[in-house]
This record gives sequence, structure tokens and C-alpha cells, in this order.
Amino acid sequence: MGGEDAIFSWFKSAKPVEDTTERLERLEKGMRRLEEEWTEVYHKFRVLQMRVAKQVQRLDKNSSQEEPQKAEGDDDNPEISRLGSTASSLSPRLQRIQNEIMERRRRGAAVVSKEGGE
Repeated sequence: MGGEDAIFSWFKSAKPVEDTTERLERLEKGMRRLEEEWTEVYHKFRVLQMRVAKQVQRLDKNSSQEEPQKAEGDDDNPEISRLGSTASSLSPRLQRIQNEIMERRRRGAAVVSKEGGE
């Protein structure tokens, strides 16, 4: 009877079929949730990638339009020519503000150099 007890104890320790189906359902729900999250993350990535691509296109377009203007522009002032590459990534409003700031700095540096020279 010792062998029969071992067999019956195995049957008693085996998990019911319902536990297995519940586990399968839980795993399927988790997998669906992961797929939904991945789809959402992938969509966000694609939107960001498209924004970057559009920005690069705009920058390329602006830089190709600015190159002829730079040839005609103010080459004797290195500060303005240095800002040309930075300003191209700014909107027209921000470019104007940046130019005003640089003009104030230039005037401030001129005043300081005059005071120091006197």
C-alpha cells in the first residue's frame, strides 16, 4: 500500500485545471497589455521622428536660403557671422531678439573699453 499512497499524494498535489486556465488568461491579458503599451510607445517614437525630420528639412531649407545672403552680408563683423549658424535654428522672432541682445552686448563692450582706455 506504500506505492498507492505515493500515487494518490501526487494526484492530491496536482493543481486543478482551473488554476491553469486562470494562469493562461492572466498571461494573455499581460501580453495584450504589453502589446498595447509597445504600440503606444512606437507611435510616440514615430511622431517624434517625423518632427525631427521636418525640423531638419526646415533647417536645410533655411540654410540654403541664407547661404547666398551671407555672401552679400556683413563679413567684417565676425560676431554676426558666428551667430548666423546659431540663428538659423531660431524662429524669426527669436533671431530678432538674439540680434538685439548681441547689439546691446556689443554696445556694452564698447562703453567698457572706452572707460578702461580713459
